[in-house]
Amino acid sequence: MALFLLFWSLIPLHNHSLPKTRARAKADTLGVSYVYREVPPNDGRTGVSRGGVWQDLIDERVPGFFFSTGEFTGGSLAITYGLFKSDDEVYEDLHGIRMRSPVLSTVSPVVSMMGLGTFSIGVFGGFYLYHFATGDKTSLRAANIGMESFLLSGISTQILKNLFGRERPSMATREGGRWSGPLSYFRHTDNGSKSIASYDAFPSGHTATIFAAAATIADVYHEPWVSYAAYATATLVGISRVMESAHWPSDVFVGSIIGIASTRIVEDLPFNRELPAVQFSMINNSYGATLSFKF
Repeated sequence: MALFLLFWSLIPLHNHSLPKTRARAKADTLGVSYVYREVPPNDGRTGVSRGGVWQDLIDERVPGFFFSTGEFTGGSLAITYGLFKSDDEVYEDLHGIRMRSPVLSTVSPVVSMMGLGTFSIGVFGGFYLYHFATGDKTSLRAANIGMESFLLSGISTQILKNLFGRERPSMATREGGRWSGPLSYFRHTDNGSKSIASYDAFPSGHTATIFAAAATIADVYHEPWVSYAAYATATLVGISRVMESAHWPSDVFVGSIIGIASTRIVEDLPFNRELPAVQFSMINNSYGATLSFKF
């Protein structure tokens, strides 16, 4: 768990720890602050030259660090493996702290709810409303990237949950939870009394959702305090999921990786991100509005 906290305590450095290069200046016009390398002339679609989404993800430097995304992935896998080995012990410690603290018993469930999809929809819906009220383009970029990364992280975690079928701590029949695979829903015990939700611990959807939102806000708004606040909030949500017996530490860590990766992929997609068109109409005293995006 110490590795987990150290890992994410360094992430907020990415918005202000490297000098602004020509490539970053181009990226800033899109509200993206994670490209720090010189690139050839743009491809006419995004304003930043691309060598393919996956090639960029592998080759580019991780913001604020001196290693590539491939090395970042390797480190993440190593931490995940370490957490697998200590999942039960760390879970017991965190859950025990919650049970012994009346304050945490009250606060933890509230913090955990920030990982719900409705929270992200509300946050980025607010960014949309702010844009339409003020014309602020930065809030529009945050809303677009935030909603797309929310959908991508949600779909990704649901696919993985169904593939792995890991027991949640609250219903675990063995240390670290049993992994039943894609057929877990047909392998209920206790005369079938376990619900489907008992077998979808890995990875954490709440954590993926909140980290996707945190990465979006930190990438669009470059102030250091924004990054620290966003990632600190997301980390607290992840810890609360363990305290609430909903997930093992490794579920949370992998969920956070999925959330950030979803935001990076959305930011890197070669979409033509033109501003959406809004058209209002009134027919027979009925009012309507049409919002259209061009990709």
